[in-house]
Amino acid sequence: MKQQTPTNNIPLSSLFSPDEIICGSTDLDEEEMLHTLIERIGNSGKLSDIEQAFSIIIQRKCCSLTFLLPKVAVFHARIPSMKSLGIALAVIPSGIECCWTTGETKTIKLVVLILTSHEEPGGYMRTITAISRICQRKGFLTNLYKTAEPEKIWDYFDQADVQLPEFVTAGDIMRTTFHSLRDTDSLSEAIDAFCRYGISELPILDIDGDLVGVVSEDELIRICLPEYITWMEDLSAILDFQPFAEILLREKDMPVVEISILADRYATVEETTPAIQVAKVMMRRDVQRVLVVRENRLLGIITIQDFINKVMRA
Repeated sequence: MKQQTPTNNIPLSSLFSPDEIICGSTDLDEEEMLHTLIERIGNSGKLSDIEQAFSIIIQRKCCSLTFLLPKVAVFHARIPSMKSLGIALAVIPSGIECCWTTGETKTIKLVVLILTSHEEPGGYMRTITAISRICQRKGFLTNLYKTAEPEKIWDYFDQADVQLPEFVTAGDIMRTTFHSLRDTDSLSEAIDAFCRYGISELPILDIDGDLVGVVSEDELIRICLPEYITWMEDLSAILDFQPFAEILLREKDMPVVEISILADRYATVEETTPAIQVAKVMMRRDVQRVLVVRENRLLGIITIQDFINKVMRA
């Protein structure tokens, strides 16, 4: 079974072998499991310093453990002694306890370890994208957890015929869970949402989930202040936040769309947009986030923090 370094049209199954798969019940704890997986990659000849890799993984898991799906966790790191990208899997139907970055413990049934060299910064993201796509196929994980032999698990991945994508897209790095407002919501509900969620912008959607606009904290402040106030040096004559009071008197009746930024003025990308293009849009538009849309349907959001976590720290 030939091992390959990621280029175009590389099957996911070609990046590991049955020897790099642990399956069935196990008495290993989380760190013992990770060490065993690293040893399996080391035995394949791709890694020359197992203990160095283990030390880096333990340090990084405190800030970079990724949960693709419920009960599916990915550990990853760039390792100086890696010769080529390495993958190892642990399929534990009974589950193994993994400690998340917040200290919370979760039961995991599929552990994926991805090690890359410093010369392959995109290798991890392309690999995790392929794994994410295959795991989201209907019934894939259910059948995987019923498979008890490494050879059969490898065959299962091989028969799925998933290849590493040529490049990572906006759809691969976007967050699909986000807070939003309806176009029928009032200014009062927008203010409540800003306070409740601690975020600075909220997309506004219609009943079909199409993007209507975006409301921001900046726009909220701007709408409260008449333009002439920005030109005044001395505001001592304006007492008790009068401009804000006038807006707040109408907050329950004022539709939030009246103070929103129109959707076509906001930074949007399609789900198929390459991730590098997303970064370019952020810089050119000088924005902290972009909205990912299909036609006008909002699919997800990418923040600068998402980009740093999922691309630059991959």
